[in-house]
Amino acid sequence: MGMEESERRTVLIWHGTASVELRGPGGRIVFDPFVTLPGADIRVPIEEYDGSTDIVVTHGHFDHIASIPEIVRRNPDVEVHCTRTPFYTLRRKGVPIKNLDMIVIGETMELAGFRIKAIQGRHAVLPKATPKRIGMILNAGSLGNLPWIASQAAVSKENGETVFYQIECPPEQDFDGMPGRVRTISLMGSLNLAEGVDYPTGSDVLVLPYNGWEDNFPPAVRVVERLRPKHVLLDHYDCAFPPLTTPVDLEPFLERYSAIAEPLIYGEKVRI
Repeated sequence: MGMEESERRTVLIWHGTASVELRGPGGRIVFDPFVTLPGADIRVPIEEYDGSTDIVVTHGHFDHIASIPEIVRRNPDVEVHCTRTPFYTLRRKGVPIKNLDMIVIGETMELAGFRIKAIQGRHAVLPKATPKRIGMILNAGSLGNLPWIASQAAVSKENGETVFYQIECPPEQDFDGMPGRVRTISLMGSLNLAEGVDYPTGSDVLVLPYNGWEDNFPPAVRVVERLRPKHVLLDHYDCAFPPLTTPVDLEPFLERYSAIAEPLIYGEKVRI
């Protein structure tokens, strides 16, 4: 493949948890970059995010923003695009105002040649802290992560601001690696959809965070049936911050949607 042809390719990379990179000729956009904690089944070094031109945040929970201050220190020209709550959380964490761009629902950004529209999303309904669940956590390994997790969770709020991003890819680019051409990508911040929102349907790729519920399968089915994507790329199903997280069983979803589901493995660059 010649240099001119390779430069027209777009690469979608999963870096663990909800961290997804969209890399094209115009730059490197990273959604929700996060460095997973000790004991995680995927370890991502902070250097993995060096060279990012833009960071786009789906919501303000710690596993979506906690690594951003260090990434900004290492990449002083990167711009962080986020809604009001993570904007002010990141300011309190020392991110310079020059690196922050507060966005609103309905806004369309032009980043690295991509058009990215912010649509109202909705967060998954997290499992309750039952005695059984607390016992499982306390009996798990990596208990040393708990003080850091607790401190970050206390200051990293979602406040109903989860964003669903609809991405239009540059029409002049070549795409390969999947059947047909990829022109639109739907990227969810959490495994849920808001009622009364007219979400785009039939996207070429849906980035689906398969996590957040006691049982992820029913809400995932509701999302796929509502959005009817051509392909699904799963993320956020790894054990990223033990002991609160454990590996997620993908089998029910893959059995039902094997024709469209494309689970990613860390480090694999999927050219679309």
